[in-house]
Amino acid sequence: MKNNDCDIVKDLSIQYIEDMLSSNSREFVDNHLLNCKDCKKYYNDMNSNIFNENIKNDKKDEIEINHLKKIRNHMNFLKIIITSILIVIIVIMTTFSIKYYNISNVINEAYNKLEYMKNLDNYKLIQETTYKNFLDNSMYTVKTTYYYKDGKYKIELGDGIRYLEDDSYNKICVYNDLKQIEYYTQDFIEEKKGDTLNVFSNIRNYKTLEKGISRLGLSLREERFNGIDCYVIRRGNNNSYRDIWIDKKQKVTLRMVEEEYMHHYCETVYTFFENMVKDEDVDSSILNTEKYKNYEKKNIGIHDTKYKDL
Repeated sequence: MKNNDCDIVKDLSIQYIEDMLSSNSREFVDNHLLNCKDCKKYYNDMNSNIFNENIKNDKKDEIEINHLKKIRNHMNFLKIIITSILIVIIVIMTTFSIKYYNISNVINEAYNKLEYMKNLDNYKLIQETTYKNFLDNSMYTVKTTYYYKDGKYKIELGDGIRYLEDDSYNKICVYNDLKQIEYYTQDFIEEKKGDTLNVFSNIRNYKTLEKGISRLGLSLREERFNGIDCYVIRRGNNNSYRDIWIDKKQKVTLRMVEEEYMHHYCETVYTFFENMVKDEDVDSSILNTEKYKNYEKKNIGIHDTKYKDL
């Protein structure tokens, strides 16, 4: 009978250890273990094996959990790095996009204003350029005044004057220092409406040639010139650059500065007026008055290349 009880107890060992027996069955096993050394030893050994196996399993689970934690931490770290890189890229792209938009906006507004000015029938433009050569320490200033009214031009440069008309093959050059007037007949049209304002070529070039990513080579800042708030577009760096100053309100180019460090400095100031030119300002008939009575007058034909243009 005892052996039969031992077999029963051993069969119930797993349920006993895992506390899965009914109260009566557990009581039966408890009483048996108190009186049977063999079964008691069997139970202790089994319990120990199960305990060790559980420890091994726990350690194995712990190792796997730690490994998964490392993987998760590594992935989180990679996510942080990738997110940081994406943020930096987005910031850079946003910065460049804002820069491109601001520069393009200023260029487009200045270009549109220039196109408007080219269609005017009455304007005066004063262009004064100062050039300094640091190599030989020389300096000179040139002032040019353009008058335009209803298709007629008068251009004053130094001691000379030019009279022209839109789409004409003729021009008149007056040399006050030589007391001489030359009447030219040419085989080409020298001026078309608006061509005079090609002096603002930088704005036209930035509009037509500086599209796309190349505009990112330009920089934009805000400064004041002669009490006027301006945008300043720079191409180049501190050693070699060209700055274009644009009136923020009127969108007209006011100044151009070009410098090559220790070589030369060139500054051009533009003053533009609308509706200030009178008919007499562009009327070449004044050359027939008493003032020009003693001037030598010459007719220069198409094939005569002896005389130079003003």
